[in-house]
Amino acid sequence: MTNAIVQFHILDQLGTPMIPYVAAWRDDGLDIWYEFAGHKLRALLGSGQGDLAQAFRESLISRCMYRKLGSPPAIIKVVRDRQQLRHLRAALRSMAQQGETVEAVYRLDAHGEPMWFKDFARVEAFEEDGLFLSFGTLADISKEVMLEEELKQAKQELVSHRDQLTVTVAHRTRKLRQAQLEVVTRLAQAAACRDQRTASHLNRMSRYSKLLARAAGIGDHAATVLFHAAPLHDVGKLGITDLILHKPGRLTEEEFAVMKGHCRLGADLLDGQGSDLLRVAQAVALTHHERWDGSGYPTGLAGGDIPLAGRIAAICDVFDALTEERPYKPAWTFAQAAEEIKRQRGCHFDPELVDLFLGNLPALYRIYRGQAC
Repeated sequence: MTNAIVQFHILDQLGTPMIPYVAAWRDDGLDIWYEFAGHKLRALLGSGQGDLAQAFRESLISRCMYRKLGSPPAIIKVVRDRQQLRHLRAALRSMAQQGETVEAVYRLDAHGEPMWFKDFARVEAFEEDGLFLSFGTLADISKEVMLEEELKQAKQELVSHRDQLTVTVAHRTRKLRQAQLEVVTRLAQAAACRDQRTASHLNRMSRYSKLLARAAGIGDHAATVLFHAAPLHDVGKLGITDLILHKPGRLTEEEFAVMKGHCRLGADLLDGQGSDLLRVAQAVALTHHERWDGSGYPTGLAGGDIPLAGRIAAICDVFDALTEERPYKPAWTFAQAAEEIKRQRGCHFDPELVDLFLGNLPALYRIYRGQAC
């Protein structure tokens, strides 16, 4: 023990940044009866020749230890404040005696400024004398801890900034989508007015299309996109002259050729690669007059070569057009229109979609009657 004290005195006099200390206590649980610590610690704690351990305890803010627990082992951080340490002093000393080594981080109040010290200590037992000795050094790690705290705060600020940026982007994306929906809705209404169709036709067709899309296994998002895209199927008619669009009688072959051009006109108008809505609306505008047997226009696509959105829109557009009164025809009944869809199965329309359509007639009827669905 004497040799250890001498060595620690020499270490202190060498001017090392480490603060050496020696403490001794008996196994009867009484307070430390011998203590030595480098003069730096006494200066920091404002302690003269009195009880250094007491001065340390009075300056102690918290003590942190790291424990290895569990299998596979996990490292946990245990922090105790001054009040807790007052009650745990005996237990901590007993743990040190059993473990033989101690590693901890102390936060001290040094003249009103917090400082952090890492403690490396080794405990030796002298059973014949009933003594325990703790040989250790304290390393000032205040700068490292402060840098770590600054880094932690910077990370928190970065996370907060990132979260705020995410909220801002989401808000602006919502506004952009709302503006986009408003534009396409107005386009669809303008096209319907030119073709002497009603807003209720667009509403019903949208709902029919969404219902059929869900029945075909399309997800909620894609079905909702189709709901908004379907009313744009005839937007190309904005480019058709009134002389043809509003002609009361039958169109000539030349006039019908011009009328068929509304599919490509609509597709060109809706050309927008960066938007799911415009992409689907473009497909619907271009292909809603294609037929399952390949006899449709403008390209003569057949079967599965016709985009699914176009095949769905074709059924829903024809069905609602049949049930709506037009200047050149009376409105068909719901049952008559459903029968016509069935009759065109595999000819005009995708047979599987027709089966799904007819299998959902009760829900379709509620839409037809203007009820929520």
